[in-house]
Amino acid sequence: MFAYVGESVEDLKLLYSLLVESARKDVIAERLGLNPVHSDGWGFAIYDGERLLHYRSYKPIFEERLPDPEVKGKFYAIFHARQATNKATVSARFSHPFLETNETHLVFLAHNGWVDEERLKEKLNFRPSITTDSELALKYYAKTGDVKFLEEVTKSALNLLILKVSRESGEAELLYENYYVRKDRPEYYDMYLWEGEGGIAVMSSTLKYYGKLEVRDVEKGKLLKLG
Repeated sequence: MFAYVGESVEDLKLLYSLLVESARKDVIAERLGLNPVHSDGWGFAIYDGERLLHYRSYKPIFEERLPDPEVKGKFYAIFHARQATNKATVSARFSHPFLETNETHLVFLAHNGWVDEERLKEKLNFRPSITTDSELALKYYAKTGDVKFLEEVTKSALNLLILKVSRESGEAELLYENYYVRKDRPEYYDMYLWEGEGGIAVMSSTLKYYGKLEVRDVEKGKLLKLG
């Protein structure tokens, strides 16, 4: 997954191409003996103040293509390719980024990792017939604005990309967090920052590998603003 804030569609297309290759073959996962294919859906949210594009598909990202985004000026973007633990949730309904609303914002969230669904359901008093941990994490965040409890119930990683759009002003901000408790595979969970031609991105580790990009480490365990 990756998030981008800037003005360059070329930056966006480059990052998208790296995500496609990462989803087709996650070389870090393969090296660790994990499933290297992220084929269980994909999606994105792009916002430029005038247009809001939100797309989610059940298909692998490498079987579809990115439509030319008609953006103007500065824009915010979140992209995610999914590997589902529960294959019953392979559907556009459960692809990322999820969308939730509250009194002040529209909130989009993409997540890599695993958090405790049962504890989130108890906290939210919300027990749908089918859901995902990422959807529950967004519901909790949109309701509280807090990630500390999400950190407490993290089973592996709480790597987050969050796009918030103000109901009142239309202004946006993009937030991210790199947090994990599985200390035995940091190369799998680490995220990185990259300065493009016209903006800045935060990305999962496999994108760095495919792009051979000059990146810098992300500060761990803090919800930070991108751009």
